[in-house]
Amino acid sequence: MAVRVGGDRQVRRQVMHRRPRVAVQPLGLAGIDLICMAFTAAVAGQEALRIGLAAVLVVAFGCVGHVYAARILPSTLDRGFWLTGAGAAAALAAFWPATLTVVGLSAALFTVCALCLRSVLYFLVRRARMNGRSAPAVVIGAGPHAHKLAATLLAHPEYGLLPLGFLDEAAGDRPLLPVLGGPADTGAVIRAHDVRAVVVTGQGHPSVARTARALGCQVFLAPEPGEPVADFVSLREHVRGFPLVRMRAEAQHSLAWPLKRAIDVALALTGLIVSAPILAVCALLVRWETGPGLLFKQRRVGYLGEPIELVKLRTLKPVDAHESETLWSIAHDARVGPVGRMLRRTSFDELPQLWNVLKGDMSVVGPRPERPYFVEEFSRTVPGYELRHRMPVGITGWAQIHGLRGDTSIEDRARFDNHYIDGWSLRTDLKIILLTVWSMLRPGGS
Repeated sequence: MAVRVGGDRQVRRQVMHRRPRVAVQPLGLAGIDLICMAFTAAVAGQEALRIGLAAVLVVAFGCVGHVYAARILPSTLDRGFWLTGAGAAAALAAFWPATLTVVGLSAALFTVCALCLRSVLYFLVRRARMNGRSAPAVVIGAGPHAHKLAATLLAHPEYGLLPLGFLDEAAGDRPLLPVLGGPADTGAVIRAHDVRAVVVTGQGHPSVARTARALGCQVFLAPEPGEPVADFVSLREHVRGFPLVRMRAEAQHSLAWPLKRAIDVALALTGLIVSAPILAVCALLVRWETGPGLLFKQRRVGYLGEPIELVKLRTLKPVDAHESETLWSIAHDARVGPVGRMLRRTSFDELPQLWNVLKGDMSVVGPRPERPYFVEEFSRTVPGYELRHRMPVGITGWAQIHGLRGDTSIEDRARFDNHYIDGWSLRTDLKIILLTVWSMLRPGGS
């Protein structure tokens, strides 16, 4: 039975049929650039292979420059300079050794075509919104600022957000729209009214925002005009001058996420092959020191609280299953022999977990998985601990490379792991992998 953690698994399963509506605008823009660059390359007299390469490259460069980021009220000139640069770079790479004149004319033609088709797309989007095709939305909070924002959205459907009501525990008198419940009712209200967007006014609703995002909604923070948040983040979105900050998508829905799995498979396969001689020697030493039973299998809590069976080289034989499930650390256990201590110092006992990575139970980088007994205990006592399970568990992680291994602060581990999840990027994963390799070259024990 899976351990309950923060984040409703049933909620996440319902996201599957909701997510495509949110992605329509970015996919449309990417399709436009693909078509325009293919047309441009064909006009330039390029062969089929170069046409395909140029089309793929311009979309790739567009992704790097966030050209396809969704906007509430998109403009044809959004990221226009980057779009021109992407066209020039794609033409230069795909048409080589074409002259700079050909590259420049191709970039100009691509830009003109892409901007024209964007104008058509945005015209159709606005027309659909004016005809009642706006996304149903709820506003968290029902104060004066929330009322002004809701009234503005009702008066200007071109922004694509149609407020259905407020979610607030203490709504004021005679609200502009009905109060549909409190912040705790967010999930139920989203399902009941097929809500597609949530606008959070004020502060203090992180769980509401995460619940809405997990249900596939666009989530916006709407600070009051003049609040100091404008001095810390770029306010690229607004509704008639009311600033909005779009909530970042979960890591699992980023374009780089499939690369994480690809890297996991490549590293796991390579690691198992390269470490086979080391594993063979370690297995013989373990057999000599602890007797039969080379591998140690233990139930751990993985992504979204689902159970996994973690595999390690045995460094100690527990008295019984209960000790295995509830004994916190064996770092200073007298029963651990010299071979076991060597394996733990070098982390060679963790090498079989590459098989867990290959199976998809784990990732190379992620929060370390813990046993169900301790997950339940820490979820009750450590703030934010259950949020670690928003990301697949890993062999190494942000907490581990900062020395948080073995008998160290659980609160610190949870804080480091949640920081890693909140700001996940493929670059961070590569950094953690390199630092982990470096730490294995100069082991410090666990």
